[in-house]
Amino acid sequence: MPPPPLVILARHAQSEHHVQGLTGGWTDTPLTELGHRQSQLLAERLKTELVGATIALYTSDLQRAMQTAQHIADAFGVDPIADARLREHNNGEAANMTLAEARERYADAFARPWSIDDRPFPGSESGREMYARVSSFVDDLQADGRVPVVVAHGISGTCVIARWLMLTPDALEPIGFGAGTASITTLVRDRFGNPWTERINDVGHLDGIEGAASLARLLSD
Repeated sequence: MPPPPLVILARHAQSEHHVQGLTGGWTDTPLTELGHRQSQLLAERLKTELVGATIALYTSDLQRAMQTAQHIADAFGVDPIADARLREHNNGEAANMTLAEARERYADAFARPWSIDDRPFPGSESGREMYARVSSFVDDLQADGRVPVVVAHGISGTCVIARWLMLTPDALEPIGFGAGTASITTLVRDRFGNPWTERINDVGHLDGIEGAASLARLLSD
């Protein structure tokens, strides 16, 4: 069966690790109150844009993604399907640490340039290993009449996009795809079957609420 002609990729909404100064990755924290509001707006946007469509809803099994997906599930009346292959980068022993603790304990990991084969923390996975597991999920998607809606993370979402566009893992060493919390990225295939992106990091549904992405924030990072 061929791949689907359309995939909707969403990043999870604001999580407690964002506001508590914790590392991300496999640090497993729930959404904040703002994150739930962002998820509601995300679900409303998708419901408006996918009028009459039947969706298949897939999500990382980490709390922040599962809770984001549940808002979408409630809007569409479907059950989310959790898949560990969509998890964020496995950051090994750095999971559940504060960023300050991780930077102090693993200063060399933060100081050196990122490499696709680097395992920055004890017990962590490399970018190449992560690309392989996320790619296996993307490769399993099939055209069955439903629109796949995928709730992932910043880096795992980058891997979804890269696999869709048939980029090699080595191509990710100098590039990435930004995604704000509760953002939407649309992956499509044209009439010749060629993969492309219709939009990346659309957060228009978050305009006017706290935590929305802005150019000012990007320039200050």
